[in-house]
Amino acid sequence: MKNNSKLLLCIIISMCFIAEGCTKKVEPIATPSNPKKTEAPVKTQQKYFSPYTGEEVKKEILDNIAVLAIVENSKAARPQSGINAADIVYETLAEGGTPRFIALFQSDTVQKIGPIRSARSYFLDISKEYNLPFAHCGGSQEALDEIKNKNLMSMNEMKYASTYWRDSTRKAPHNLYTSTEKLRELVKIKNFVKAPTVNLKFDKSYWDSNKLSPATNIFLRINNLYNTSYTYKDGLYFKSMDGKSSTNKEDKAPLSFKNIVLQITSIKTQNDELHLDIALVGTGDGYVISNGKFIKMHWSKKNSTSQTLLTDEEGNDLPLNPGKTCWNIVDKSSKIDIK
Repeated sequence: MKNNSKLLLCIIISMCFIAEGCTKKVEPIATPSNPKKTEAPVKTQQKYFSPYTGEEVKKEILDNIAVLAIVENSKAARPQSGINAADIVYETLAEGGTPRFIALFQSDTVQKIGPIRSARSYFLDISKEYNLPFAHCGGSQEALDEIKNKNLMSMNEMKYASTYWRDSTRKAPHNLYTSTEKLRELVKIKNFVKAPTVNLKFDKSYWDSNKLSPATNIFLRINNLYNTSYTYKDGLYFKSMDGKSSTNKEDKAPLSFKNIVLQITSIKTQNDELHLDIALVGTGDGYVISNGKFIKMHWSKKNSTSQTLLTDEEGNDLPLNPGKTCWNIVDKSSKIDIK
């Protein structure tokens, strides 16, 4: 009887422990199939930046096909159409001291670009630098031979007339136009959609420095026939040519840029005493101007397909300010006045 009482007591005590265990809250063990509950991670929105302006853009804008167009800049061609929408505008000389543009379009869709004019070998070097197709109408024999021999991505009006049209309000040859839509259609047809090569660097904070020299007025006397200038206002440089403000033909929008690059090199007349040789491969000096300031720079380019690199006088990479750029390629004899 005594042993039975002890057994009964043990059973009662064990049942109490079991009951207590059943009422105690048990923490779940985290396993791959049963992970411990944690706060959901915060999703960050993907940002996209234009490789040509450094500005933040939407994904669909980044997917736009980039194209180049050679645009006339004689007095008879002004005001031009579409230049104000280009991400980068290169300006340099052609025959007889007359300037010409090659403009890069990617961020914007432009209804009218022109007047389109003929290609030169140094414009081809710029197209090869970016690995982009280019719009033009004919060219020097030197340029046409290079296009054929190197199978460059030429969109010559003489071969693809339906991509262009003539404006009856202007006289030929100053009346040939195209659009980004037509050029991009041709790019797809010709399978010119290649991976562009662009290594431009951008840094807004760099141009906030108070250590840089002021630059609110820039004057360039290219030769006795042509001069251009830039005036700083509201964060942009507004362009004038031969003393007259530059505007877009259709809506009178001013031609303005965030950056002005002055690349100084050697421009010489060829043996035919007509066409030019412009040294874009090699090294040289110049200036980069933005945010009301400027800095002296060195430029270098290893070969015709490599990127033109910009550095400061200590050899550090020199970034542009996010925004559109006008890139002036001028001869060593040009007068440059920065104030």
